[in-house]
Amino acid sequence: MRASRMNLATLREDPADAEIASHRLLVRAGFIAKSGSGLYLYGPLMHRSLDKARRVIAEEISRTGALEITMPILQEQALWERSGRWATYQASRTMLTVKDRGDMVFGLAPTAEEVVTDYASQVVSSYRQLPVCFFQQHTKFRDEIRPRFGLMRVKEFIMMDAYSFHDSEASLGETYESMRVAYLRAFTRLGLEAFAVEADTGAIGGSGSHEFMVAAAVGEDAIIFQNESGYGANVERASGRIPAAPAWAGAPAASTLVHTPGVGSIADVMAFLNANGFAGVTAQHGLKCVLFAAKTAAAEHLVAAFVRGDRDVNEVKFTNTVTRLLGEAGPVLTLRPMHPDEVRACTGAEPGYAGPGAGLKVAFAVVDSQLKGVGPLVAGANRTDHHLVGFVLERDAQVPLQWDDIVRTVAGDACPRSGKPLNEKRGIEVGHIFKLGTKYSAAMKAEYMDKDGSRRPFIMGCYGIGSSRVVAAAVEQHHDADGIVWPLSLAPYQVVVVPAGKPGDAAIEQAAQGLYRDLQAAGIEVILDDRDAKPGVKFKDWDLIGIPLRIVAGKAIAQAQVEFKPRGGAVELVPVAEAAARATAWVRDGLARLAAAADAVR
Repeated sequence: MRASRMNLATLREDPADAEIASHRLLVRAGFIAKSGSGLYLYGPLMHRSLDKARRVIAEEISRTGALEITMPILQEQALWERSGRWATYQASRTMLTVKDRGDMVFGLAPTAEEVVTDYASQVVSSYRQLPVCFFQQHTKFRDEIRPRFGLMRVKEFIMMDAYSFHDSEASLGETYESMRVAYLRAFTRLGLEAFAVEADTGAIGGSGSHEFMVAAAVGEDAIIFQNESGYGANVERASGRIPAAPAWAGAPAASTLVHTPGVGSIADVMAFLNANGFAGVTAQHGLKCVLFAAKTAAAEHLVAAFVRGDRDVNEVKFTNTVTRLLGEAGPVLTLRPMHPDEVRACTGAEPGYAGPGAGLKVAFAVVDSQLKGVGPLVAGANRTDHHLVGFVLERDAQVPLQWDDIVRTVAGDACPRSGKPLNEKRGIEVGHIFKLGTKYSAAMKAEYMDKDGSRRPFIMGCYGIGSSRVVAAAVEQHHDADGIVWPLSLAPYQVVVVPAGKPGDAAIEQAAQGLYRDLQAAGIEVILDDRDAKPGVKFKDWDLIGIPLRIVAGKAIAQAQVEFKPRGGAVELVPVAEAAARATAWVRDGLARLAAAADAVR
């Protein structure tokens, strides 16, 4: 490809709304252009990189035996009503919808469990056809409240979604494991450092899931991990053992009502008590109460969460617990802190004085399971300007208590496997796998004939990779002050040949043209920068765009040499006669190393 025909449109300044490297650089280098809020046009360079990502992902998913299909983006309301998810998605406002000329309502696909389950029920009738897995790479839509971070959080994106159907949990487990390996192989081939962690199943549901994360300082997700034990989980799911509170020698033997005028926060309460006869009490001896309104499709339910005073409630864990407790009245669609007037109605007190004693009026009071047998504690008294000191949950609570893991795990907590301290880092989610069980097949009556002649619902798994997000995540992991540093397998082109001499210099032009032709003949994806521009401008553009190898035909041509410069590496002088072969070997060796690393994945 000749650069003069590429319509390159690079920018020297960062876009005003860009907050992270991938957004800044993909816009500046001309890969993407904003079309609207959460909507991006993929330019020619982005199209090439995205095609490469899609190709690698498709190859690795196909290696598992999955079959590629294409499902419609428009999905009928009736299909989603069969699974029971239409009302949930409409209430959460996740799904974008449209009407046709006959006023029929369609959802714009945020995912495709309903469509593929319906398809499986049409084409799979017997256990002899199982297991089977179907996948696609197609456009998805989600009505993001706040689109941001370029391609990381958008309304329209490209996703690989796969769905497997089984006659046993063991069969599902085998496919789940093969997908885990396929994901890691794909990410490795694409030059990404990715890892799998336990995750919450969210709106998709099911009995278990893993996220695949790319480590990045700007990642929206916090990951809790312990390298030696191999434990890793998204903070929404992570569990760990909280270090024990120090002994509190001055605690009263019985729950005692104490006047605590004007102090409602944990820190202020502990400072007041230490100054007024309760020396040695700390936030670790406090019982923090957080009051929430949990909204379901039918109603709002006022609920209370209790954790140790120095810790925070994990709202995802708590939402899951409340959903479980609500049973058929669930699931919880949104969770918000109670308004002050709601707090007063539930406790009879001003905010800051809630506790599990008399006067608390909530649907559920959930206590973090690590507080079982712990005490004495300091709890709110449901009375303005008062706390209960020496409170023991099992002895003194005046409301029924539900126990569950609802605390946010943090670095330093003990690993649930090894007991060693946990660590935390940021990551970008690029993939997710789920064990769905019979959630969709049972609801939609998608069944097969088992070997005993009975009809049973399919046992299902589903698997997603954000194909377009993978490209952005690669930029987050691979960039420097000058621009993008593409892995070879994702670069839109592998080599750029830059003539850098005076216009009309025949020797330079001849060398550049010859290299270009030789590299094309060798099957290398090469650009010839034949633009009428100064060498410095050309160099800045290619550093910004991130082409992995730059060959410059310049003043060294007088010695029959060219400059050979890997992106981010040092310049080396190479004989013109050897340059094409050296570049070809460099590209092929780089791709071979990525393939070998993928082959080592277990």
